[in-house]
Amino acid sequence: MAKKLSNLTKAVLILLASLLVVFLIAGFTDFRVTLDAMKRISFEWIFAILLVVLFDWFSETLAVWLFARSYGTNVSLVYLFKNTLVGRFFSAITPFSTGGQPAQIAFLGKRGVEYGQATAMLVSRFLFYQIVVTGAGVLGLVKAYSLFARNISNLALLAFFGFILNGFVLFLLFLFTLNRSLAEKTISKISNFLVALKIVKRKEYFQQKLLEQTKLFHDCMARSAKNPLITVLALLIALLEVWAKISVTYLVARSLGILTLYFDVVVTQLVVFLIASFVPTPGATGASEGFYTLFFKYLFGSKTVAALLVWRFFTYYLNIVVGGLATAHELGTMNFKKRSD
Repeated sequence: MAKKLSNLTKAVLILLASLLVVFLIAGFTDFRVTLDAMKRISFEWIFAILLVVLFDWFSETLAVWLFARSYGTNVSLVYLFKNTLVGRFFSAITPFSTGGQPAQIAFLGKRGVEYGQATAMLVSRFLFYQIVVTGAGVLGLVKAYSLFARNISNLALLAFFGFILNGFVLFLLFLFTLNRSLAEKTISKISNFLVALKIVKRKEYFQQKLLEQTKLFHDCMARSAKNPLITVLALLIALLEVWAKISVTYLVARSLGILTLYFDVVVTQLVVFLIASFVPTPGATGASEGFYTLFFKYLFGSKTVAALLVWRFFTYYLNIVVGGLATAHELGTMNFKKRSD
């Protein structure tokens, strides 16, 4: 219960911090224009945004389910959708979004999925997603750099730092996945560290279990690598997921009556996405709002803050609210089963 309240408190504080940043940005603009734009919002386009957000969630779920099936893991698509929402919640409230996958693995483990298999499922999906994000980021930088350099001065260079970070994460994923010896050495160091902190007492047993799960993880990853159909489908699903993420801003613009080119919006969103990825605050709070305003003001003009509010709601706040409800429901289900046993 205390842990649940702690996560809830953290989520509320992050929401308030993000909203404070938005209102501070709004304070430097004509707030009446923002209110007027919000009053005239098109709910047909809002419905379209909601559908795209649901498609984003489902795409991630489908990718994990694809790998679960290839590994022979007995877990339903419906539960994996719920698990995706749990991951979105913990990603939203932790620095660099680092809490999402560990939380998903922990909950899958409670459902009887081997931790090695759960890790392989989620890492495999994230690996293909990262490939698409990095590749799309290169395209965005190449196509949009001259435009940003002209309109936003040398701040466009920040996008290169985001690209480097995403590329480095991709490199580490490949290295850990392909090099079993490195993975086992890392696991050994982690177990030694946990023993030194007295978190783990039975070092040999704990280390053996970790190494068994690491072997299972590598066996699963090797199985995927030998299946070209899985590779093609995973890349396609990752592409659709990234498309959904970067398309939300264009739909937001249309909902506010802003007429602009789809291509200009999505390449700009890719650059904002890359820049925000190296900000350590939960959900890149502060940076996401600031860079969104900075990079989109030349496209959205006086309606930029209104667009920011709608975009942030659907891409961040909604993850916290819906993901938080999914997490609370899963914890309640687990506690009920524990009492029944």
